[in-house]
Amino acid sequence: MTKEVFENITLVAFILLFLPLVVAIVRYKFLNSSQRKLSILVLCIVIVEITSRLLWYKKINNLPVYHFYIIIEFILIIYIYRDELSRLFPKLFFAILSIGFTIFSIGNTLFLQDINTFNSNATTLLGIIVIFLSLSYFYALLKEVKYSALETNPMFWINAGFLIYFSSNLILFFINNNMFQGSTEASYLVWGLHAIVNIVLTIFYTIALWVSPKKP
Repeated sequence: MTKEVFENITLVAFILLFLPLVVAIVRYKFLNSSQRKLSILVLCIVIVEITSRLLWYKKINNLPVYHFYIIIEFILIIYIYRDELSRLFPKLFFAILSIGFTIFSIGNTLFLQDINTFNSNATTLLGIIVIFLSLSYFYALLKEVKYSALETNPMFWINAGFLIYFSSNLILFFINNNMFQGSTEASYLVWGLHAIVNIVLTIFYTIALWVSPKKP
């Protein structure tokens, strides 16, 4: 993948980020609990990506932004899953996850991966935990006796988006770190695919915020 194609894909991914935010703002009074929690996450993503892109244009290292953001992202994702998985896990479980990940992420930045480098250790751990929570949610759905229309269930779209995004990223980061070290063109390919996965996640976010769940 050429640099020009990579930059075009990442620009499209950045512009599309505003779509779920607009939907969230327009439909906010109609959103349920999980949709409103997602709205907060989407707002944080937009702020972080704007900040990151501004730093990138000014030729300033934007990686420190993600060292701080990953903790916020993790806590917000846990906030989304806490109530949805309350029948499988107690609230203490999610509190331990949040505190444990925060300590790990800070320790990783201080002792393992400098704030000016990509925090792949924390990103990998985040991916593994979210994949586990995502699979747990699908398991909880399978255990439900009553029928529910998944296409109108916002949490279904959020969860499916998380599973696709974080599982894809684990594979892409592994490939980039172990197979394409020192290859600029291959690196563009990996990060270009990452941007495409971002676009897919954004579409899922938009659907999740657009659908109106049926009242039980």
